[in-house]
Amino acid sequence: MIVLFQMFVEGVAAGSLYALAAVGFALIYATTRTFHFAHGATMMLAAYAFYQAVTVWQWPAVFAVALAVAVAVAFGVGVERLVYQPMRRTDASFLTIFAASFGLLIVATNVVVLLFGNSFYSVDSTLSRGFLVGPLYLSWVNLLSVAVALVSITALQWFMRRTRTGVILRAMMDDAALVGVFGLGDRRYGMIAFAIGSALVAPAAILTSLNAGLQPSMGALLTLLAIAGAIVGGIGNLWGAALGGLLLGIAENVGVWQLSSTWKPAITFGVLLIFLMFKPDGLLGAATRRS
Repeated sequence: MIVLFQMFVEGVAAGSLYALAAVGFALIYATTRTFHFAHGATMMLAAYAFYQAVTVWQWPAVFAVALAVAVAVAFGVGVERLVYQPMRRTDASFLTIFAASFGLLIVATNVVVLLFGNSFYSVDSTLSRGFLVGPLYLSWVNLLSVAVALVSITALQWFMRRTRTGVILRAMMDDAALVGVFGLGDRRYGMIAFAIGSALVAPAAILTSLNAGLQPSMGALLTLLAIAGAIVGGIGNLWGAALGGLLLGIAENVGVWQLSSTWKPAITFGVLLIFLMFKPDGLLGAATRRS
């Protein structure tokens, strides 16, 4: 039972990072209706920027974190401004935009392979160490993962409810056309949504690199986890996306109690398949209309 509880604790930490990625994806999708498959590329680029700054350039951690966030936001906003917005102006179909987003992920992954190679890298940090609480081992990076996720998601909820920009983003989540009716400019607020959604994934990128290292394939994996978390929780609900990401992290880790860790992806998408079959609107999402 102690081993099972240890895996549950690890699952909460992993799920906290999945929650950040899922909330960022859900915010972007709900406000702009863009299936941003390149969301994982944002995380990958942020992780490698942090690695380059803290390991190669020997920057202080606070500046390395700032660089990672800046890279994530710049990539997200740049993609929205230079790729998605021109495609929307030409009434590109959902499938066309999805294909472009998938292509962006492939290009970003290959650029990272070109610059850093396909090798596995680790980031040495005291945060990777931990301590015992009775029979349980707690690492500082896992505790920080939970704390950062709680603070970030709570701050986002406050922003969405208490600020003018947040209220407008919530209106876009309900009906994006409303923003244009009131002359507020949906393009500008679309870029704000991409900036916030991309910034949310930067802490997940940094903490993942500290805990599990980094390699180019991490971008595609995080994209799938973010999408799965958003769907399980209810893709139009930010708290639902957070809950979905947390649930997947726990299911992954507890589910391999008696299995090999290679079963983690199968468990994740098994959970997703169950929700798609029996509760397609997700845990907290609005009920799906059926004709």
